[in-house]
Amino acid sequence: MEKKINEISFIGARFINLLGSGIYNICIPLFLLKNTGSVLVTSVFFSVIQLPSIFLLPFLGVWMENKNLKYCLIFSNALSIFLFLLLNVSLINYGFNFYFLLAISFIEKINSSMFNVASSSIVSRIISKDKIAKLNGTKSVFDNIAYLMAPALGAVLYGNLGFSFAVWLNIFSYIISMILSLILDYKPNSSTSDKESFHIRLKKGFKIIAADKQLFVFFILFMVLNFLVSPTEEVFAPGIMKSVYNFDDTLYGWTGTAVSAGVIVASVVIGMKDKGNSIMKLSLYMQSGIMIFTGVFSIILLKYNPDLFYFIYLILCFLSGIFATFVNVPLMSNFQIMVDKNYQARFFSILSFFSSLMIPIGTLFAGVMSKALRTDIAYLLNGVIMFVIVYMAFRKIQNKTKNYDITGEM
Repeated sequence: MEKKINEISFIGARFINLLGSGIYNICIPLFLLKNTGSVLVTSVFFSVIQLPSIFLLPFLGVWMENKNLKYCLIFSNALSIFLFLLLNVSLINYGFNFYFLLAISFIEKINSSMFNVASSSIVSRIISKDKIAKLNGTKSVFDNIAYLMAPALGAVLYGNLGFSFAVWLNIFSYIISMILSLILDYKPNSSTSDKESFHIRLKKGFKIIAADKQLFVFFILFMVLNFLVSPTEEVFAPGIMKSVYNFDDTLYGWTGTAVSAGVIVASVVIGMKDKGNSIMKLSLYMQSGIMIFTGVFSIILLKYNPDLFYFIYLILCFLSGIFATFVNVPLMSNFQIMVDKNYQARFFSILSFFSSLMIPIGTLFAGVMSKALRTDIAYLLNGVIMFVIVYMAFRKIQNKTKNYDITGEM
């Protein structure tokens, strides 16, 4: 019963925190555009607040690893409450102030990174190893519900009740998340690495990844997914739907819905059956295959039957959501199992750092390739590259087996 309370409290705290953050992230660009009237100023704003949080991630993980992660979650929520209270007081008394808003958002972005690292690292301390995959599957369901709800809820709140009300609701969500974090039954870190210098501990974080062959390969696979697959939403999907096929916005919107539906279905399956590991290898190949088939069907059907391509593409988007989840959730579970829990904050901060770098680099690469070749051909090429890398990665670890299945062979 105690473990069940831990699961519910953890998932609830994370869900509500993500929902609150998502609402703010939707409202803030609308608020900036309304008050500055400049897309350039808005883009500069987000660049300024995002870059420091990315580059501070490895140092944040080292700092957190000997801290009580439950207290880190509580502190993160408390800091968010304080920051947004300050923001609303400022808005009420002084109105819009670009630099004050920038400062608040800058601190909150770093704070949000701390919450994400802590929530990834705490799992192995509040749940037994054999339950980690199921917990991550359930977490993925609620994470994606939050990602789906936040944009619509944020836009409605901002449009009808204003930015200040959205911030008040945000404050309320962080209060609930903090209360749920307080309920967690947590065993503190027993590591003695705090006797080592900060520099040595940071260096050891990279050595932990390099020393374990399987862990290193999984780490590379995670980076490959971020580099090759993540640009789908920002580059490939809109490029194929709008630039290549000239479909209208409504039809394009359904592709995102199809992906989200696939993600939720796969997350529910993992949460109920814990079968993610057994099909992770197959899912990696299937994900690359979906990219290849999308490109092939697009090339063939462009002149002959665009409507048929759209129908096929919706199905492929749904399948992509399923197989991407059958990769991401087991990968995260394996990281939480393979890495010593005393070093997980360090590891997940490094993982988040490189993931955060791979996404914009991959997006830039996708844009350049799309311009040079055409979007559907570039997507096909990314799929081929992914297939080759996955094949090479699993060849490296096929003789390395541990007491849990990671190769996809039952």
